Amino acid sequence: MRIARTRFQAPGPTAIALLAVLALLESQPALGKKLYKYQDANGAWSFTDRPPATGVPVEISQLAVRDLPARISIRNRGTPETPVLAAINDYYGPVEVEISAEVLKNMRAEPPLPVRVVVPARTELTAVTLKPIGTRWSYGYQVRAVLGDPAATHRPEQPYAPPFAPGQRFRISQAFDGGFSHQHPQSRYAVDIGLPLGTPVRAARAGTIMEVAGDFFDGGTDPKYQSRANAVRVLHDDGTMAVYAHLHPDSIQVAPGQRVKRGTWLANSGNTGFSTGPHLHFAIQRNAGMELVSIPFEFAGSDGEGITPVAGMLLTAY
Repeated sequence: MRIARTRFQAPGPTAIALLAVLALLESQPALGKKLYKYQDANGAWSFTDRPPATGVPVEISQLAVRDLPARISIRNRGTPETPVLAAINDYYGPVEVEISAEVLKNMRAEPPLPVRVVVPARTELTAVTLKPIGTRWSYGYQVRAVLGDPAATHRPEQPYAPPFAPGQRFRISQAFDGGFSHQHPQSRYAVDIGLPLGTPVRAARAGTIMEVAGDFFDGGTDPKYQSRANAVRVLHDDGTMAVYAHLHPDSIQVAPGQRVKRGTWLANSGNTGFSTGPHLHFAIQRNAGMELVSIPFEFAGSDGEGITPVAGMLLTAY
């Protein structure tokens, strides 16, 4: 999971600073914009990302924007002097957003900071309004965002289907608390299954495609590959999410927002991202309150009863 940071500094005596930290599955680069500051005919100051139509003197500063996630953003729906900060969630699933004060001088936050809001899928939600209460005011804030609703509770209808076709059998190479790469909270209860390159990966449980990443073409054990795995994230009806990672380039069969059934063909196995060879990384995750964590689960055995995955086990789909 990558961390995206956005920094903003407005010119002049009314200083505005923003540091946003958004924890997401993937992010992509964005181009920086310019901020224009000028006075209109009445002497009022204007702050805008568009140059003025008239030839008035303008102060220009650059807004440095790097690795801003494409599907979540914070927008000021008010004015530079009275910001109304709204969280925009373009994911096909909920996201929890936290805004906290870094600097708040001669300003009042309504509601008081820090504030957390859960923004539903494909929704914009007003989070906080900042109001000046004196002269020479300034403000700065920090933003964090985590996929999922912290109210979600893991309640699967039945044990998870092995994520490949019935009749196939593959070995689990790394299971819960695996020493190689399953020590982070997001992957502690993940399993790696040795699927040969190009094996169809199927949904272990019904849900909605929350996001996909399918544009990476290589992999290896260099740290640079940790954020380069092709993946599909499925949101379940109980609010938990399944992650299917290291998928083959250009093999994804589903699209964000699509409803899938248990057994639906999602993509093909691959070797993208941080990987020592072709395999499928599979995990169930939930938002534990501004922290994405993996949770224990069971696969369905031949009689439908749950089986706890163990390293070295031959897992069969029925």
